[in-house]
Amino acid sequence: MGRSAWDTETKRIIHVEAGVEGLPIGMAGGRYLCRSCRDPLILKGARPEAKVAPHFAHQGGGACRLPDQEAQIDADDEVVIQLCDQIRALPGVTGCTLASPGEDPHRPTGLPPVVVAQCGETTVVIERPGTLPGPQAVRRRIRAVREAHGGAAHVWFLRRDPAQFGQLPSHTVRLGGCDVEHQRVAPTEQQQAILDAGGHVYWLDGKLVLVPYGYHAFRHPARPERDWTNWPKWPRHKDPRDDWRISKPRPAADADCWGLVPIALSSLTRTRAAFQPADAHRIMDELYAAQEGRYRWRDRRAREVYVERHGPPLPPSPVTAAVAEGPATAPKDAPTAAPPADQPRTPDPSVSPAAANVPAPPSNPPQPVPPPPVAPPPVAPPVIPPQQPAPVARPSRQRRWARLLRGLRRRER
Repeated sequence: MGRSAWDTETKRIIHVEAGVEGLPIGMAGGRYLCRSCRDPLILKGARPEAKVAPHFAHQGGGACRLPDQEAQIDADDEVVIQLCDQIRALPGVTGCTLASPGEDPHRPTGLPPVVVAQCGETTVVIERPGTLPGPQAVRRRIRAVREAHGGAAHVWFLRRDPAQFGQLPSHTVRLGGCDVEHQRVAPTEQQQAILDAGGHVYWLDGKLVLVPYGYHAFRHPARPERDWTNWPKWPRHKDPRDDWRISKPRPAADADCWGLVPIALSSLTRTRAAFQPADAHRIMDELYAAQEGRYRWRDRRAREVYVERHGPPLPPSPVTAAVAEGPATAPKDAPTAAPPADQPRTPDPSVSPAAANVPAPPSNPPQPVPPPPVAPPPVAPPVIPPQQPAPVARPSRQRRWARLLRGLRRRER
């Protein structure tokens, strides 16, 4: 007993849960086809007096030739129907229906119906596939949605299974001063085709939506006066030069992988006018701001480690600066100055002293005598002190005794 069938007249999928009023019962001229084996189906239980619920059955009551595929189709449809009920209950959603754009019973894509939601003036087409088909089928669905709904946003909610998730080791991000683990995925060819066509790839896990951003790994370049080796308190198994950057709000085509931002499903319609992951975009902006600060911190730390190990770089001396700037400032037609005669010439290492007939310099060469100045330096005139009065000469002791003796002799006479 099947719950859905292809309607070859309306070119859409009929689900008995949505009602079968107005549909012809029975074979209906081969109007209904099995979605798995493409055999004609019979609509039963559609009469008001029927004792069974409406359903589609194969001729003669036989089973489907592809029972496993039929069961998988019914399970995928049930997931889409439940998602339609969730979207319909979100604030800001004014309409929600199921549709199958571009489906052909003779060339099926293997995708369940889509949810067409109206959010204000924005139309959103939401896919919820069980498994993604090949890239060609994905591109055919994208073209059909574009033809049927114009510029509607095309959103793909994927399941977290190994085939669609491609999970890589998580990585740590810094948000609000705290370390947070973000999951990473390796995009498949089908997911990349959705992104290239302008669609949006999200992962849905219950009421949690995972929105991707681009993860680009790179290494900080080696620059002068920066030391990146064996940083103190840095994990030994990590190189501080290994870093990453983000591409947003959609992953760039050259991204190495995708990082995932978790947000609530109800936040997609928080603006009441559009269906977009505004909370995820805000977190991506914070990641971008954090990466700018991370770049500056690592560059500053590399310079600090260099100074700690090698000391601060010495400034160039005036002589070295003059020599370095001399050729740049000298005129082009200036003659080349010859070295002084008393200055020893540096021998050419490629020519031996014997071959060049150059005598070896003495072991103790005389020191060069500086030439005399051209003119003697001016000499200041001597300072003459003012004339002082000559002191009165006093007679010596011998002369005083002589005078005294002459006086005595005169008295004796």
